Amino acid sequence: MNDFVKTRLNPVLDSVPYYKTIVDPSVNSIDTKKIRNSFLTFRTSSKSASLEGLNVDYTVIDELDRVPAQSVQSAQNSMSSSSFKILRRFSTPSAPNVGIHDLYMHSDQMEWLHKCEHCGYWNLLSYDDYVDDGTDKGGNIKLINPDGIDTKGRTVQPGTFQFVCRKCGKLLNRWYDGTYVARYPSRTQDLGGTRGYRISQMDAVWISADKLKADELNAKSKQSFYNYNLGMPYADIKLQVTPSDITDNARFPERIKDRA
Repeated sequence: MNDFVKTRLNPVLDSVPYYKTIVDPSVNSIDTKKIRNSFLTFRTSSKSASLEGLNVDYTVIDELDRVPAQSVQSAQNSMSSSSFKILRRFSTPSAPNVGIHDLYMHSDQMEWLHKCEHCGYWNLLSYDDYVDDGTDKGGNIKLINPDGIDTKGRTVQPGTFQFVCRKCGKLLNRWYDGTYVARYPSRTQDLGGTRGYRISQMDAVWISADKLKADELNAKSKQSFYNYNLGMPYADIKLQVTPSDITDNARFPERIKDRA
């Protein structure tokens, strides 16, 4: 938390003259800042007690999947007397139906779609390979140059892969033809549900398909690539532990009642 404020926030507040005029110098520490007539407070979420006693209107929790449940509850309780109660939660996903993914699955699920300028098809980008069969069953990654992949050196030459429309296979313009569309708009129509957004590096226009493929070659695990690059949850079935894994490998078939 200290590093974040020192290296990312303070340099911005200190370098922009306008910001200097609205930040109160008498209340300008690492954990608390006064901006006009409001207070901006930073707390670590590793301990729920650090969030207790705060009276806030707007709470932002970063990396939700790594925040203890007690800390999240404490943060929500700190807004009990507020008339705004604005809560924002961000995170890189981890496993399916856990943390931010579970929250997203119960939201209206806003997804960033790209409209193909050639055929008009709306693409929800998929990392699967493009299939040239006239349907949209494949993905948006098309191999252009098979010789551009060096699996030994774990490199990908520029122009080896392209983002294409999964329907017509033509080059997809990711710059200007995108918009968010809710999969379940009814969940927030009465303002009582949760608005959820999903985005991945495939939607980042400065990251090419070649860069993603190179990152996949150099990823330490499939889960890290799916979580951090594709923004998708992932669970390796081989690493899951089931109740039978415990009972089948118990050292004592009969219950031991003393430590001897």
